[in-house]
Amino acid sequence: MANKTDMKYLKKQRNIWFYARVLPKKYRPYFINKKTGQPITTFKKTTECELLDDAIFERDIINIKLNVLFKEIDNNSSNIISGKAQTNLQKLIEYRKVQVSSLSSDSSRDGAGEMASNTYDEIIEKAQDLFIPQVSTKEFERVSATKHGWDKERGIIKLDKSGKAKQFLDESLGRTFNSYVDEYIKHKTLWGDSEKKTRAYRLIINTFSKTMTLDKLNKKAVKQWAINRVIEQGYQPDTVITEAQFLNKYLEYLADELEIKWANIKSPFKLKTEHFPAYKKNKSAKDRQAWSMEDMKLVYQADTPQVINKPELKDLIALGMIYGCRIEEFLQLTIANIVYEENIRCIYIDKSKTDGYHPFGQRYLPIVDCLNPIIERMIEDKQQEDYLITTASSPKQSRSALIGGSFIRHIKELGYERPKNLNFGGKPQQAKDFHSYRKTVNTNLLGLGLITSQRNSICGWGTAFNNKQMAETAYLQNKMAYPLVQRKEHLELWASQFTFSF
Repeated sequence: MANKTDMKYLKKQRNIWFYARVLPKKYRPYFINKKTGQPITTFKKTTECELLDDAIFERDIINIKLNVLFKEIDNNSSNIISGKAQTNLQKLIEYRKVQVSSLSSDSSRDGAGEMASNTYDEIIEKAQDLFIPQVSTKEFERVSATKHGWDKERGIIKLDKSGKAKQFLDESLGRTFNSYVDEYIKHKTLWGDSEKKTRAYRLIINTFSKTMTLDKLNKKAVKQWAINRVIEQGYQPDTVITEAQFLNKYLEYLADELEIKWANIKSPFKLKTEHFPAYKKNKSAKDRQAWSMEDMKLVYQADTPQVINKPELKDLIALGMIYGCRIEEFLQLTIANIVYEENIRCIYIDKSKTDGYHPFGQRYLPIVDCLNPIIERMIEDKQQEDYLITTASSPKQSRSALIGGSFIRHIKELGYERPKNLNFGGKPQQAKDFHSYRKTVNTNLLGLGLITSQRNSICGWGTAFNNKQMAETAYLQNKMAYPLVQRKEHLELWASQFTFSF
């Protein structure tokens, strides 16, 4: 006769042994009764065995799977699931490379195909164990049945109410649009593309992937994505068209190099301006508003989670309020850009959005007295080549994208909205972002009596010339007409207008 240990978690019903285990309270929210929608207290599953010895064997297997699931929940299952999916996908990619390579033998291709098929079966089994462990075999077979046989993948997705099973399968089987982005970046790097370019490719591909899977890709879906990107996210149509061109090159790579079946379609990414029906080129895309003094005080002094987590954000805001530079200009500065020019301590903007034939893009900005303590702190214990503003970056996003996103979240916490695109009938808003500091500084410098060329010298605006000599001549003329000592006086006057201290 079996002892109590042998009988653990086993109950007999109608000559069949069932596994039944009371769930710890912390795991119950992850196990939902399909009929009631409520968490279950007892996990129950048939062993499909009449004999106790067979049931004990099946009991042990079920118990191991359940314990693994508990551990995955404890360690943030979503991350673990994503990691497992990437492992599965990498296997399939390697098999795919063997299958499409002209250097592979027939036997190698056949072997890779067989291993890919086995891996697919393993992925399906893992998805079943992860997402529908409480579903009986009979119920699973019923849901998976089709006119043409069994579709286990369909059954898993249908039975899993969390939506995580589909995500896991899409990621594991290479159906997400960015499934092959790492391979693509390797390919582009091999062909000589810079890190800056490949970072841009990755960002665009990952952004698009949030809305689309490869198997659902078509012209209608792409056009809808493009219009939403303009209307809801405020991008210029020309920018979206350029992004679509990048995405098209990626799709061509998938079709030509990896022979991904979902990529072998006529490109849906060939967009034109007329695909944006209400767009007018001569109409301003964004209605940015200047910051008021009260606004700037609140934005600078408020300790939102973004500022607490990124203290460098407050330094960036201080510089933006005084100088009105582009965020990229600030983030490209190194300690070497803190210089003395004409015996005046300056920030030297040597990398600008404008080209080499622009007389005001590269410029010296005298450091106002109220910023000296901040500058001193920023340069402390740093080498000449170190960034002035130390902030994070990632393979998927640039430094400006990451800290710019933090700034947007910071001002949203305070009730401000990002500018919306107005080309599609939107109404003007009191919308602001980091670029609004440029309008703020320009407007206030005008109010202090600065002429256009003086304001251009500070903010980096002006008309580009046809050649370098003309640009240099214009720069020298302006330097003589607007010396640094006068620029410092004007900037000190602007800084004195602030009703709060740094």
